[in-house]
Amino acid sequence: MQYLFNEADGPWEVAMLPRDERRRLREIEQQLIGDDPKLARRLTETSTWRRIWALMSPRMTLAVFAALVAVVCLFLGEGGGVLAAGTLAAVVFFSRDWHIRLE
Repeated sequence: MQYLFNEADGPWEVAMLPRDERRRLREIEQQLIGDDPKLARRLTETSTWRRIWALMSPRMTLAVFAALVAVVCLFLGEGGGVLAAGTLAAVVFFSRDWHIRLE
């Protein structure tokens, strides 16, 4: 099990907290692991779907939805729908790194 506050300054280390607060958080975590290991495991583990959902921005969600609509239109024989939805999916997907700056 990977701990939230480990001694090795791993990727989950909270570096902004003072050393004594990090030590106290590690003690709380160890106590939680001893008291209720099942809850501690559920708090530290994430499912694949939860990781995917966390990584998907609204723009990528729109791209995936448009791609699915394009596939459905393809199976239904709607050429215009395939072209429109496929173009929208491609534009949204390739513009994922574009930023709009309002000044």
